[in-house]
Amino acid sequence: MNTRRLSGLLLAAASLCSVPAGAVHAQRPAAAGVPGTLRVGQSVSGTLSEGTPSMTERGRFRVYSFQGVPGRRYVVTMQATSFDPYVSLVRTVSGVSDYMASDDDSGGGTNARLRFQVPAAGSYMIVAQSLTLDGLGTFTLRLDSVARRPLAIGALRVGQTLQAQLTDSDPEFDNLPGHYDVYRVRGQAGQRVRLRMEMAENVPNLMIGRLENGQFAADEDATQGEQINAVIPDSGAFYVQAGAMGGELGAYTVSVMERATPRPSRVQPIRRGETVEGELSDDDAENEADERLYDAFGYVGRAGERVRIELSSEEFDTYIALGQMVNGEFREIAANDDAEDEEGTDSVLETELPSDGRYVIRVTSFTGGATGAYRLRVSAP
Repeated sequence: MNTRRLSGLLLAAASLCSVPAGAVHAQRPAAAGVPGTLRVGQSVSGTLSEGTPSMTERGRFRVYSFQGVPGRRYVVTMQATSFDPYVSLVRTVSGVSDYMASDDDSGGGTNARLRFQVPAAGSYMIVAQSLTLDGLGTFTLRLDSVARRPLAIGALRVGQTLQAQLTDSDPEFDNLPGHYDVYRVRGQAGQRVRLRMEMAENVPNLMIGRLENGQFAADEDATQGEQINAVIPDSGAFYVQAGAMGGELGAYTVSVMERATPRPSRVQPIRRGETVEGELSDDDAENEADERLYDAFGYVGRAGERVRIELSSEEFDTYIALGQMVNGEFREIAANDDAEDEEGTDSVLETELPSDGRYVIRVTSFTGGATGAYRLRVSAP
């Protein structure tokens, strides 16, 4: 996206948004290039035409300002029949347009619906836009305040697999489309568990947290994903959020299983020009800091030597870490998650070794708990 042009367009719109609320009627469409205002409980109608401003990415847009209140939950809906709507929440920070959240299809069909909260009181902008540059026609935009639904908490035992359903009546994420359930899990301090959620063709998401004022709050730096490996820090209850981002609904299974103590890491030798096929499994060593399973390979290198390490897998998102063992601890020197084209889930790491000695290559996954077959190769760049 042409960020400079985008910032200029939205900043110009923001300066015009300082018109007193009473001077602009929310129900009346704004003229081309002139932002309107939007109040909670009101709708606006507008038109995207050939003369409407456009961005480098996506299509033409109109801007509407509103006064946000922290703690309130909002939903903005954009509907159109002649083009695919796209709606965004934007604020201006030190002269730069900050895109806080956006949505394309959560309003049903191609309509957009964005749920959000604002971090502080002040003026914010809703950008009503066509997903593509050729999108033209009329649209309606509505802003509402949404009451937070009461949180029902289910019970889930270690060793149990539970079948459940995400529905429209379940709680919704604050700033993303999607619903979730919350479960209370009881365990013992130091107990190692694996949480897993499966949901047909959809991509579910688990997160560990706590209750604050009767609502779920994720732990700071909490791991999330379809599967989470965790060590229970204190005896008693902890809470798990089981959801699906993107608005998917339907049946799912969620389970909490106890994990065995991992085996010690065994370093396998690998030489320059060699290819090794292996597999990450539940029996492999585990990094307790992020619950990622790993295999370790030893490589003897020279100072100034350049090496290329390639890791590929069709079963998990790969991650390579190169380091050395110092006083029994792995000290990372370089790491990589994506190949040169930054597409797919394979990893390629090219680096120059700083000194003579023995190095350790850790074959692991981008997210905790992932398993599957992989292929590792060490060669010259």
